[in-house]
Amino acid sequence: MRNFIWLACLIYCLNGFGHIIIGTVLEPMVQSYGVTYGDGGQLIMNQFLGFLVGVMIAPAIVKEFGRRITIFISLLCFAISQFVLGFQPDWNILLFTTPIGGAGIGITETLVAALIIGHLKEKKASTLVLVEVFFGVGALLIPIISAFLIMSGIWNMSFLFVAVVTSIALLLWLSLSFGEMDPILKRQPKEKSQTGKKKEKVRYSRRKIPIVAIGAAFFFMYVGTEMVLPNYLPTILSKTTNLDASTLALSITVFWGAMTVGRLAMTFVIDKIGYVKLFVVSCIGQFLSLVIFALFPTPIIGYSAIFLTGLLMGGIFSIGLLLINENSAGLEEWTTSLLVAMGGLGGAVLPKLAGELIDRYSISVTLWSLVLFAFILVSLMAFIFYFRKMEKNELNAEKQQSVI
Repeated sequence: MRNFIWLACLIYCLNGFGHIIIGTVLEPMVQSYGVTYGDGGQLIMNQFLGFLVGVMIAPAIVKEFGRRITIFISLLCFAISQFVLGFQPDWNILLFTTPIGGAGIGITETLVAALIIGHLKEKKASTLVLVEVFFGVGALLIPIISAFLIMSGIWNMSFLFVAVVTSIALLLWLSLSFGEMDPILKRQPKEKSQTGKKKEKVRYSRRKIPIVAIGAAFFFMYVGTEMVLPNYLPTILSKTTNLDASTLALSITVFWGAMTVGRLAMTFVIDKIGYVKLFVVSCIGQFLSLVIFALFPTPIIGYSAIFLTGLLMGGIFSIGLLLINENSAGLEEWTTSLLVAMGGLGGAVLPKLAGELIDRYSISVTLWSLVLFAFILVSLMAFIFYFRKMEKNELNAEKQQSVI
């Protein structure tokens, strides 16, 4: 089981690489190919679309091939896409291969999270937060590696570096034993009822549907907000302060660094205070910190608020996955797939909306829009807990009736 946890951490680190890497080398890449930044944006968008497709088809592939083979296929797709990007073929070939790599990222992210939620016997919450820590490590590490390679005049080696590490992860995934997890990773035989007929598909209960629906909206808002912040922090601060370009760029590092530190700290705290309390504190805390940022977007208070926001947002994604998946035995992969997909959609829509607001209105409108996004998150959190309480009460009532 320990092998599985550490390899899951490595896979999430690779996902951190994959989500960020094109952006880190976009400048020299555009110059080398002689294309526009719009073309570079299309490349990133193609990878994102592939990611969404991968997230949505992951459960169907698992049903056909089993979890071990599915994750092998996804890692192979990601490795191939990185090798292709590294060897600098024709631009049109890149446009075709990046969605394949994106699909690989989407499948692994969905399945690893679902395996932890559905089949880890203890410390699910802290393990989920731990793998998210490694996602942050990957997102922080790859810009540093790429910066060094860009300075050395071999920017394309960034992709080859990721391809080699992915290949190592792929070999480890195929060769290692994962103990109690091994039978779960194999293709599962189709279950039959006592009469010999196909067993009915597991479906969401009537009381579970509102939780999943509200959870999907929550993930749309959360990931969208998480993507707006690092993408537009330098722009926001450039309009509210007199900081130079390098200091403005540092705001992104402050935010991602705080998220990584927050996730790491939560792995130690989560088992002591419980993930439910931590989830409430994180959601309300990030709302209040964004209020401070909107009120005082000055260098000192602004950077402090950014750090606090990242610190508190660090565990929301993983704990949210766990909360919404509760009492959904057999549906973890479908639920996780839906939530991650909605998060990805929010990550595309809300940054686009924020960009339009920045272009058309004063920067205060964008700042208070971020506060509104955070308030909606808190409201959706409250609805999730309301329907969870109703679900719990109904389950207890059913148990009492069965005893009688």
